[in-house]
Amino acid sequence: MRGLGDRVVAGAPFALLAATILWVASRASTPLQDPDAWWHLRLGQDFLDQRSLSTPEWSTFATSTWVPTQPLPEVTLALVEHGFGLAGVVWVYVATLVGLVLGIYLLNRRLASPLPAVVATMLFVAAAEAAMTPRPQLISYGLLAVVVVAWLRTEQDLRPRWWLVPLSLLWSLCHGFWFVGVGYGVLAVLVIAVAVRPPPATLVRLALVPIGSALVVLLNPAGPAVFATPFVVRARGQFITEWQRASLTSGPSLTVLATVVLCAAVWAWRREDVTAFRVAVSVTAVFLAWYAVRTVALGGVVMSPLVASALQSVLATSRPPGERPSTLSTESATNAVGRRELRGLIVGSAVLLVSAAVAVPHVAARPGDDVPIALDERLDALSAGTTVLDDYAIGGWLAWRHPGLNRWVDGLADAYPVAHLRDVTTVQFQGSGWRRVLTRSGATVALLEEGSDAERAFTAQGWEPVATDRGWVLLRLP
Repeated sequence: MRGLGDRVVAGAPFALLAATILWVASRASTPLQDPDAWWHLRLGQDFLDQRSLSTPEWSTFATSTWVPTQPLPEVTLALVEHGFGLAGVVWVYVATLVGLVLGIYLLNRRLASPLPAVVATMLFVAAAEAAMTPRPQLISYGLLAVVVVAWLRTEQDLRPRWWLVPLSLLWSLCHGFWFVGVGYGVLAVLVIAVAVRPPPATLVRLALVPIGSALVVLLNPAGPAVFATPFVVRARGQFITEWQRASLTSGPSLTVLATVVLCAAVWAWRREDVTAFRVAVSVTAVFLAWYAVRTVALGGVVMSPLVASALQSVLATSRPPGERPSTLSTESATNAVGRRELRGLIVGSAVLLVSAAVAVPHVAARPGDDVPIALDERLDALSAGTTVLDDYAIGGWLAWRHPGLNRWVDGLADAYPVAHLRDVTTVQFQGSGWRRVLTRSGATVALLEEGSDAERAFTAQGWEPVATDRGWVLLRLP
């Protein structure tokens, strides 16, 4: 009886991990409906059509200088959509989420036994769940976790991880958050220089890693222009909800703050577990939880390994009081993934993904209910180059499904001048001078949210509703 109880206790962490992965995968196994996913597919197709990763033509209103920051996943998804349709894209989304959660768990296992690693992984999912949309940013979450764990280990053994340099180049081709990884490298070197005070030669070698990680990005086809992208996003943040300040009372932000408090409590109890870089990372997590809606998930990423290590130190009460946590000398079999565990994770994930491959074509072969597919025939009948004054949320769909039309706006905000985005807001909410902006647009067709203030204002100005579908109305100027 006792043996059975021991097996149940030993299997509990893996049951929790399986439940977490199943929950994430089931939520993703639905029709594609993220508004930004569509323009990512369109960009991928543009790269394939022009046979290069150079900036493609977008819209006559997209007059700002911009560079593609996520070409590799965009091209990949476009190829998948060609071969397997939208169901294939959704399956890739499911597989990416499964890989992300499993990867976070395996990274946490380098610092903790299964139970603390699973709890830390579940807290990451709670903090990042709202940001786990079918976009390339998922890649950044996984790569940032790799970078933070690498520097946590570097703080202990003072060995430079040179493989972080080529990883930075790969990251820059997948998503614009690559500079966050470089930033944590710079932070780690500064902290090590002040707190650890290694020999000068060692410090120089460590400093070359973040320096090289930044310089290697110059090999990106976009060249030096890729360094300007963070500032471009910041300038347009006022028009993009996810780049506005995050509420510290929201669930994801509270989760990140709770992990910081948890680690601080453990460190106060076991002061030998505190290291300067861990404290610095926890401070950045608080900043990320506040800075913007989109960065809250990054706070969850960087705190996950710290939580795993802190919980492990609570469980490992038999460790000598003066021994430092998670050093190479203490990473015994308890914190190492065995063959049996790894085999179980691989087999379980494979079964889940095969099941998803069978199920997804039946549930996600068509777009979600947020795009007006019944209007496609009417939109297809419009002349190429027709200007459509559209809502921000539907612009991505127009970019992918109706690439021949000239969109007023879409989710690729980097391509549009700040002045134009201000005009978009003016028209949407009928601000001062909105009629003049409308006239200047040259649009004779509009695709707006049904029942919105904009639709009522357009109708009052003589625009005629042509057809409606799924909460959207197509209007034309007589």
